Amino acid sequence: MTPPTPERYDVTAVSCGRDQTLALLANGKVIGWGGDGSGRIPSREPEYCTTPAPTGAVEVLMREPLSAVAAGYGVSLGVTSGREVATWGANGAGFDGTIGAVAPATPSRVAALAAVREIAASEFQCAAIDEAGALYTWGLNLDGGLGRPDAPFEAAPDRVPGLPVARHVAVGKGFMLALTKDGEIFAWGANAAGQLGVGDLRTGDVPRRVPVSHKMRSIAAGASHALGVTSAGEVFAWGSNNHGQLGSPDPKYSAKPLAIALPERVQAVAAGMFFSLALGNSGRVYAWGWNRHGQLGLGDREDRRRPAPIPDLERVRAIAAGQTHSAALASNALYAWGSNAAGQLGSAALEQQRPHPILATQQRGRRV
Repeated sequence: MTPPTPERYDVTAVSCGRDQTLALLANGKVIGWGGDGSGRIPSREPEYCTTPAPTGAVEVLMREPLSAVAAGYGVSLGVTSGREVATWGANGAGFDGTIGAVAPATPSRVAALAAVREIAASEFQCAAIDEAGALYTWGLNLDGGLGRPDAPFEAAPDRVPGLPVARHVAVGKGFMLALTKDGEIFAWGANAAGQLGVGDLRTGDVPRRVPVSHKMRSIAAGASHALGVTSAGEVFAWGSNNHGQLGSPDPKYSAKPLAIALPERVQAVAAGMFFSLALGNSGRVYAWGWNRHGQLGLGDREDRRRPAPIPDLERVRAIAAGQTHSAALASNALYAWGSNAAGQLGSAALEQQRPHPILATQQRGRRV
């Protein structure tokens, strides 16, 4: 008897957070793996002994379909079919001006946001761009990370003043990047390692332009470094380089964008805690930086200070980087690797040093 064909899912986007992985399906449903923000309901019972991490996927209990997802540090965001923002997980970011409870599994609406088309989340700050290109931020106003000088410490969503029409936003640890419709990058917030890319180490609560001479089409933010892709597919990096996440042995940090040598043109980048990923036009993925948990997918735990291709990972359509794990959406499967301490890699071992399939995918999923 022929065994049944396993169900394949039409995955359109993937996002990784601190210890959760999210897959957005074409029908607007979301599947999650891992801890807070995955859609899993945590146990209410005190745990006196260490228990195995959950390994199964869960479906986020949504009231309406989602068109975008963003996994942060314990909290996740989604854009609803009505273009509102929903959130679930563990709230430590001052949503709606208070550090109150956020439902761990069922998304609840974030007030004062409408006509939203893009979202981003990190540890203490979140951001959203509406259809007119206005950028809104909320959460804890640490180091000017909200880009709003007059915002209270626990700030509800409001618009970042003085910013040109935004196309994309990336949120790091206490800092943000905005990519405008004209291909310019603006940055604000924490800057101790030069992660704003503006040429100095001054923290700032007002957006400043990153001095790149090329038009940019994509951005990513890690804990203390950032990446950008030009319209020609070249990659630049700036900020901390303590583990080689800038793609070079030197310097220890760079307050200005540095070009990264890659063997092909790049269509997208992702930034983890101290590591970087790039998706080439060929569908190959390159990784470099910190590798303590195997998050580079290269089969070991050695840091890399130059981009290295991930073996046996091809025809990739999208990439994502969390704190210590990574994911790639390929034509046949959704792969994940790195730390699995919270079950964010599904049924893999506690640590996976090579890409591990966690969901079978259909060939026809649209490019993201």
